[in-house]
Amino acid sequence: HHKTRLVAGRASYIERNKAMIDDSDLCVFYYNENYDVTPKKQAQKNLSYYRPKSGTRLSYKYAKSKNKKLINIYEIIS
Repeated sequence: HHKTRLVAGRASYIERNKAMIDDSDLCVFYYNENYDVTPKKQAQKNLSYYRPKSGTRLSYKYAKSKNKKLINIYEIIS
């Protein structure tokens, strides 16, 4: 029912994910908190090392900040 989230683009995906999280009691993720997010400044010498903040990371942290019940599949299988 979040018709405003139908437009494509990074910002709309972030808003869509927040809306889904807000409407949920339980959130299931596959997220490795120890994944190396190389800062852009360090990666400028070799852009192949640059890993921007992922949508999964942003969503996971948002759900955590909203005190949602979380199931992280990565933690279960590793």
